[in-house]
Amino acid sequence: MSQDNFQSPKSLSRFILREALFGSLATKGEKGYPYVSLAGVSAMPDGAPVMLLSNLARHTINIRKDPRVSLLLAEKPNAPDPMIAARLTVTGTVTEVDKAAAKTRYLVRHPEAAKYADFKDFGFWRLEIEHGHLVATFGKISDLTAEELLGSGTMNWPQG
Repeated sequence: MSQDNFQSPKSLSRFILREALFGSLATKGEKGYPYVSLAGVSAMPDGAPVMLLSNLARHTINIRKDPRVSLLLAEKPNAPDPMIAARLTVTGTVTEVDKAAAKTRYLVRHPEAAKYADFKDFGFWRLEIEHGHLVATFGKISDLTAEELLGSGTMNWPQG
């Protein structure tokens, strides 16, 4: 969906948060270097992303040492060039959540995960958003607060 169908960066960002199926998860890796991996995502009722992660995965090991992460999500492009799609980076901390709270929502978006969602080494992790950065097409760039992404704050496209 194009940014032209939205009245504000808040609306477009909320759309991306709710519709993205996968994101690039960046954690603090060995020797402080960023470690980026692909993670399946689903939105909780308030729009916060939740991920199903294995305790054996490098990103989960990193999160247990430092829960601060960035997650890059993008809208599905309508053209062959993915760079024209709007993309949203959200930063914050992740916390493990009760499986019952997230499992049903996650499996609606990722039914294939039912094969391993109940494995003992898998858990659901919620991103508590602190900040967002939206890059939409045609140079529309906006910084967003957690309230604008998840709450009722108002925000229109910046002029200029």
